[in-house]
Amino acid sequence: MSRTKALIRGLSLCMAWALLAAASPVGAVTLGDLYETNQPVLNNARDAAFVDALKTVIVRVSGQRDAPARLGAALNDPRKYVQRFGFTVDNMLQVGFDSVSIDRLLQESGLPIWGRERPATLVLLNVTDASGYNYWISGDQPNAPKDVLEKVARERGLPLKWPAVAPQGLDEATALQEAERYGANAALLGRAQGGVVRWTLLSSEGSSQASGGLEEGIHLAADSFARVFAASGSSLGNVVVEVSGIGDLDAYASTLNYLEGMTLVRAVAVEQVTGDTMRFKLAVRGDAATLRRAIALDSRLVSQDDGAAPAGGRLSFRYRP
Repeated sequence: MSRTKALIRGLSLCMAWALLAAASPVGAVTLGDLYETNQPVLNNARDAAFVDALKTVIVRVSGQRDAPARLGAALNDPRKYVQRFGFTVDNMLQVGFDSVSIDRLLQESGLPIWGRERPATLVLLNVTDASGYNYWISGDQPNAPKDVLEKVARERGLPLKWPAVAPQGLDEATALQEAERYGANAALLGRAQGGVVRWTLLSSEGSSQASGGLEEGIHLAADSFARVFAASGSSLGNVVVEVSGIGDLDAYASTLNYLEGMTLVRAVAVEQVTGDTMRFKLAVRGDAATLRRAIALDSRLVSQDDGAAPAGGRLSFRYRP
């Protein structure tokens, strides 16, 4: 293949991918392994590995980096909360904790619970190396910075997305638009030079900044999202949710299954049906504002409240097929 033909083919692939990305619906990622982790066993100290594994899961589920310090005596008996475990040939502990027991532990410790529905975050990391060469980290090739970020993101329960091609002319004003093209809820923009990364997190909640190592970007995002989406395990309230556009049984079943499957939602009852509008009464962990933010992560229910504060624990949405 000639160089010209190869270039044309490459450009065509990039354009096709861009069109596909532009059509990607924005949606939260539901993590099924929040309560599971792999922990290295150092010096055959298996009991210590169970303690470290519990700390990892507690931080991930609560969203609070200081959560282990608030567990008290619970750290002395981590196996009490284990559902299953095993050891690999390379001395790695693979453990799954019981979600009900962990949630109860968090509640008793006065810690919040950050549900399985997590914002998808597009990482836009620009690196200038020692020679002055400047490049973007993409998702199609493995590299050391990406590996570091992925590892910390797994520990914090933060789902990441990566650009397929190097973005052009990107700044804070356009980073969130780039995230939407990839179906992500937020953009984490980083510029690395001289061993320091300047991070900016952009989402519908606003923007925030941090500087430091690679891992600081993940902590910035996870800490920011936890403040918004985590809710007290002991705080239960009722929220009325009206959903219009439910024109058939499939739409009803889809809406009901979605609401019942949300981590924040403890129970759902149908209160009223008027035309294509259904009114649900939800028992939720947290309040109406927290629930609305969680629903906004997904594109299947579109808010009809125009950004206004929830009035009287009532939310209005339209079903999107």
